[in-house]
Amino acid sequence: MQYGLGIDTGGTYTDAVIFDFENNKVISTAKSITVKEDLTIGINGALSQIPQEMITAIMLVSLSTTLATNACIEGKGCRAKLVLIGFDEDIVAKYGHEYGLPEKAEIIFLSGGSNQQGEITYEPDWDFLKTKVENCNYIIDTFAVVELWGVRNSNVEKKAKALLNDWTGKQVVCGHELTDELNSLKRAASALINVQLIPIINDFINAVKISLKHMGIEAPLVIVRGDGSLMSEKFARDKPMETLLCGPAASVAGAINLTREENCIVVDMGGTTSDIALVKDGNPEIAIKGARIGKWNTGIKSILINTVGLGGDSLIRHNNQNTLNIGPDRAAPLSWLACRWPSVLEKIETIYRYNRKHTISLCEFFYKIRDISEDAFYNQEERNIVTALANGPLSLTELTEMTDTTIYSINLKRLEKHGIVMRCSLTPTDIMHLTGEFTDWNKEAAYYGAMIMANQINVHLEELIEIVNEKIKERLYFNIVNMILEHDEAKMMSGGMSEQLSNLINSSFKKNCKLAQEKNDTNDIIAYSFSTRLKLVGIGAPTHIYLPGVAETLNTSYIVPKNAGVANAIGAITGNVMVEEKIIIIPKNGFIGYSTFENKKFTKHSDAVEWAETKVYEMAKTSAQLRGAVDVEIFVTVHNNEVEVFGVSDENVECGVKDSSNKNSIQSNKIKADESVSQKNKLLIETIVTARAVGNIFDWNKQKKIREEFQWQRQKFLHVVRLKKK
Repeated sequence: MQYGLGIDTGGTYTDAVIFDFENNKVISTAKSITVKEDLTIGINGALSQIPQEMITAIMLVSLSTTLATNACIEGKGCRAKLVLIGFDEDIVAKYGHEYGLPEKAEIIFLSGGSNQQGEITYEPDWDFLKTKVENCNYIIDTFAVVELWGVRNSNVEKKAKALLNDWTGKQVVCGHELTDELNSLKRAASALINVQLIPIINDFINAVKISLKHMGIEAPLVIVRGDGSLMSEKFARDKPMETLLCGPAASVAGAINLTREENCIVVDMGGTTSDIALVKDGNPEIAIKGARIGKWNTGIKSILINTVGLGGDSLIRHNNQNTLNIGPDRAAPLSWLACRWPSVLEKIETIYRYNRKHTISLCEFFYKIRDISEDAFYNQEERNIVTALANGPLSLTELTEMTDTTIYSINLKRLEKHGIVMRCSLTPTDIMHLTGEFTDWNKEAAYYGAMIMANQINVHLEELIEIVNEKIKERLYFNIVNMILEHDEAKMMSGGMSEQLSNLINSSFKKNCKLAQEKNDTNDIIAYSFSTRLKLVGIGAPTHIYLPGVAETLNTSYIVPKNAGVANAIGAITGNVMVEEKIIIIPKNGFIGYSTFENKKFTKHSDAVEWAETKVYEMAKTSAQLRGAVDVEIFVTVHNNEVEVFGVSDENVECGVKDSSNKNSIQSNKIKADESVSQKNKLLIETIVTARAVGNIFDWNKQKKIREEFQWQRQKFLHVVRLKKK
């Protein structure tokens, strides 16, 4: 037997599956609630449901998680400081927010570093950096260092890392270690995300290993990357940003495995987010420009995912217009809260009986996840809040009374962002308790919480339920249409979604819902809708509730496959390793080859290409092996970016001139305005040499031989024991 164990830890549930590799099928599934303050509880809960005879046959463990993605959506993570070298401060101040970067005052800027050719212009002022670090070191957990042209020459970043390590002893990550993205602001965002996620992913992997040891499972451990491929444990610990969107990536892989649909739209609805992906010809679309998650615009390679802050645990609140907002913030459901702390039910009922309307949602509770009494980073008010929660959850009004603050002024933002306290409120999961779609927790708490909200916005309970469900469907519909338009109408959508188009999409949903319910307004003289020929594939526990209505409005069909609730874990255990590395060759006083680790000059283009092919092959092989791959296959391609030249206006332009009559003849030349260039000639802008490595994460034959040898030795030992007894 060749069994694999897939584990997916989401914001709400932890799923586990046993996958039979020999017969390519799922043979056991399990699900348990995720407890964020102790992830081992959820993991142990799922693993304990798997039959013991299967546990002993596990030969590989693969993990996926939405914890990193959720942290980005919710703005959570450890306290990190970004160091930018050679950047224009005004450019960062103007455009940095588009990539998720912090305010200018929160960043350390250093002058100096390399130019576009990778030549160091002048050494940064390291004493200035040391002074800045000494002023903030006590409140910072990690550092991210990015140099403007660090992809051309990484030596400045490496020196900064060594100095920061020496001064602080804290973990430091450099931009060149993570991505070869030329866009420096994307590299900065990637590096900052990476360091913020380090403790989150370390805690997750540590919790899994503790649980595996507890269950007696000894098997290699791998983790899903954001592009759906796999990586080793060590690689994931060093580069946790690679786990961004790994939960959705695993979901898409699981959806394809379960349905065998080669062209579809996958909709994965979890506790915190809903993730939407396009699948064409059996493969998910790849985000060529890098992953975008929440406010973060990165250079991280991933599948093309539209991630929406909408899930079973999305916070439901009323706004100034006394209508409902759902998400993107997450809250623990009231039904769960009262199940874990039964005394809370009486407090929720009291708020309901009091029937007080307010501009702020009063039926919100908070509980402590971890203590900060000795942490100087937090102010006295924040420490008082955590101290007040020492004995269990408190309502918003109780918390303000105990901390001598008001419901308007209480400062919970950083405590929630850093995972110190957790907010609890009315969520779609509570609504599911009232409709009978989900009944695991305290229905009475869900009822009182829903009635409080219904009274607040002046509707009956049944109307509130309908409003919540329709708003969720509308947001799913909107984001599916948005993704389709971005794919099919890329030029039109290049500037983003306009307000007019946004209103049109939302209006089309409402109009079609009216038509379906035979409530069409007789004043309407136009009917319009968006439709797709692709099926919708729904995965994730609550998707089956909302997907039928969305599919009907899009004039298409839908599939919610068996085991849809554990598709993430299935995708986690059925992946492999894929790596892509690049070297760019640019004409410059000959030709210069730029790789992540070194630059090299050549006189001949052919020599540069030969070096690049060898080097990029080694880079791809090493990267694949670092991710844990065996039996690696590597494919190398060479692509010349050229333009036909009919005349050159610049005084002095350097490029590679290629004679079309001899495809192997390329020379580095300076073209002047008075020179005529034959129509047959082409200018070489750059040469891109790419190596793509694909490998298995596990040597099944080797492990099979090891197990067979173990069984043979065991039988031999038992035979000797029996002979001695005789």
